Amino acid sequence: MLCSPTKTERPRDVKVPASALAALRAHRKRQDEFRKKFGPAYRADLDLIFANPDGTALRPNSVSSVVSLLFRRLNLPKGASLHSLRHSHGSHLLADGVPLPVVSERLGHSSVRTTAEVYAHAIRGQDDEAALRWDEFQRRGTGDRVEGKLQ
Repeated sequence: MLCSPTKTERPRDVKVPASALAALRAHRKRQDEFRKKFGPAYRADLDLIFANPDGTALRPNSVSSVVSLLFRRLNLPKGASLHSLRHSHGSHLLADGVPLPVVSERLGHSSVRTTAEVYAHAIRGQDDEAALRWDEFQRRGTGDRVEGKLQ
């Protein structure tokens, strides 16, 4: 998926999982129904993924309002926003062991350092895992295995 320029003013590719692509295809089919309904008045020239039924751009404040309403219905903490979803995405990837440079690139940060500073909370606590992996590396081929415990 190609994302429009942000702070860096450069477009970039972002990989999306197959489940997201399937959802986008289903969404496109619904848009095709609107295209037929609106006929030549549909703004296909804008080629928007998320649009009003007539193909025109959504207003940012209306998107924020709908997202806020959804978050309230889901009982998410007050102040949760679309940006919170981005932050959660980065935090979960790092906590799940995705390498820092990969997450940094995915989020479009200009520097891995930015990602490390913003998401330090998701990286902390991985020292036990690092110690276990180092132990496994050291014992490979020796047949000597530790029971996954730290000393």
